[in-house]
Amino acid sequence: MFEIENLGFSFGKKKVFEDISFSVEEGEFLCLMGPNGSGKSTLLQVLEGFLTPKKGSVTYQGRNLNDWLGESYTKKQYHQQVGILFQNVDIQLFNSTVYDEIAFGPKQMQLPPNEIQRRVNDCLDIFGLNDLKDNVPYHLSGGEKRMVALASVLALNPSVILLDEPLIGLTNENRQKMLKVFRQLNQIGKTIILITHYYQQIKDLASSYLIFDEHQVEKKTREQLNQNQDLIAQVEKY
Repeated sequence: MFEIENLGFSFGKKKVFEDISFSVEEGEFLCLMGPNGSGKSTLLQVLEGFLTPKKGSVTYQGRNLNDWLGESYTKKQYHQQVGILFQNVDIQLFNSTVYDEIAFGPKQMQLPPNEIQRRVNDCLDIFGLNDLKDNVPYHLSGGEKRMVALASVLALNPSVILLDEPLIGLTNENRQKMLKVFRQLNQIGKTIILITHYYQQIKDLASSYLIFDEHQVEKKTREQLNQNQDLIAQVEKY
């Protein structure tokens, strides 16, 4: 689904990463792991099209990302197909009720009212949010906000889901609920690219890993990582 070649990004003169190359297959569950400040969140925002790389290219479904984003119609298509959950979910919540928050994307797609209602109800059921559907999202707990924000992403039925630290700040109960949703999404064919520091909790879900350190970014399959105890010890420290 994605082909990334010689990607580089800088904030001013500060290099965030340089010469990253990897691919993501349809239905893959890719986990990004590395120390804080290594460029993981920046890479997700480049893939979403919110940041422009300084060098290299991103190709999605055989088409350069610049071409996807170059026209309003194809840009809208791209953002429907590739959804993102930010680490700070407050920036994604702006509607007056949970129901309206989840319905916002489908309404922008101009879907029929019955289809919008079906999608919203499905997402409410998935996360157990029915009792909160009339609540103001901004007044919810951190974990509830995160689930509402992800539900609003899923309501668009994206093919690819980018997740920036979706497990951080959650109770164990909500973390397990999220992990169950990730597994179900991947099982029905969704491509997931996820940032986390929780290796032990994600190790049975991720099919591959993109590992960041100060010197390089390297992709490993689950099997390759399992065969390298030193590397496992490294990612567990993240």
